Amino acid sequence: MNQSVSATTVADFLRRPRPLVLRCGVQHYAWGDPDYIPDLIGVPNPEQKPYAELWIGAHAELPAVARVGASEVPLPLLLRGAAEVVLGRRDAERFGGRLPFLLKILAAAQPLSIQAHPDKRQAQAGFERENRLGIRSDAPNRNYHDDNHKPELIVALTEFYALCGFRPLDELGAVLASVPELCDLAADDRPTRELLRDLYTRVMRMDQTEVDAILTPLVRRLQEEAARQAFSKEQTEYWVLRADSVFSNDGHRDRGLFSLFLLNLVHLLPGEAMYLPAGELHAYLQGAGVEIMANSNNVLRGGLTAKHTDVDELLRILTFDAGKVKVMGKGLGPAEERVVYETPSQEFILSRLRITAARPYASAADHSPALGVVIQGEVAVSATGLEGGLEGLELGRGGVFLVPHGLDYRISCSISRSGEAVVFMAGIPRG
Repeated sequence: MNQSVSATTVADFLRRPRPLVLRCGVQHYAWGDPDYIPDLIGVPNPEQKPYAELWIGAHAELPAVARVGASEVPLPLLLRGAAEVVLGRRDAERFGGRLPFLLKILAAAQPLSIQAHPDKRQAQAGFERENRLGIRSDAPNRNYHDDNHKPELIVALTEFYALCGFRPLDELGAVLASVPELCDLAADDRPTRELLRDLYTRVMRMDQTEVDAILTPLVRRLQEEAARQAFSKEQTEYWVLRADSVFSNDGHRDRGLFSLFLLNLVHLLPGEAMYLPAGELHAYLQGAGVEIMANSNNVLRGGLTAKHTDVDELLRILTFDAGKVKVMGKGLGPAEERVVYETPSQEFILSRLRITAARPYASAADHSPALGVVIQGEVAVSATGLEGGLEGLELGRGGVFLVPHGLDYRISCSISRSGEAVVFMAGIPRG
């Protein structure tokens, strides 16, 4: 983009800060669903290309573009010239003038990789180390693409299946004992955290011939059982066979299949959520959701992928905590006017708003910068008290907008067949 055009566009925004429409890009990873995101944003997809993630934010890899009047400017350039206006002075100083979170719509038709994310210290050290080694930023063997951590939250938009965290130790021991092909892996009937670390380290460093010797008869047995009676999505065996059909090839089994037995299988209903801190091993299996994270793309993978894996680095950052998954939003039906998904993260907070003609949403005083995405219905986003009588933004399903820090605004429901709208709003915690 022409620098003079960008500077003029930023100056226009500084003269009159107001809500802005954002144009966002899509990542077409192989595991993406060809239907959910195209339907959400209203684009045809006759070739059934995978639409994996809609990125809503200012990450350098795929930044959103803000519409200011008749012009457009990439969100990172807008922040560079107007950080205090967009973020507020306090958060501009805290986060170095950068938007601290990245919002996504994620839609998975196939399982994603078994993965975990580093904490802040690990990310800074890893990023600096790989820079010193001269590893290109786009190199396939690069682990650290930035110096930030990546705690994240996923809220289900459809029924959503995932793996998250190691099973409780007593449950893990029972699972291993119940699977004939895996029972020899358990060194003790009562596993401890240390034994869990040893077990996972062993399967991740195991020679491929031994991986095949264990997993091939296991998969074949499950295939025979499924032929007699199909497994359900509530059963680990269903996902073992599904993942095997995608990732095992050339007569070899993907070692990521071990993790399906070691991790909690989670089924989220629409509106339910789970939080993933640094070092938590996880994988999304199927479904669509709203995902928010610290503004990073650092991923360490442990299987179920054709991408680069670094076993030593993954083992170094894992926490090896075991236990049940805490599901947020349970019992909160679609009629709830506002659901706030609070996490320990200092970078983000996410809310789900249900807006009707009778009940519009009005912002709180001194609010943080807000990114919104319309999931259902049609809305008008209007700022109050602006000089010039600025008209509100009109957004339909899939529309994305930004409201600068502290600017009073209102979201009202436009006339639509449903008579209501659902909007997810991302911001920075005020604590």
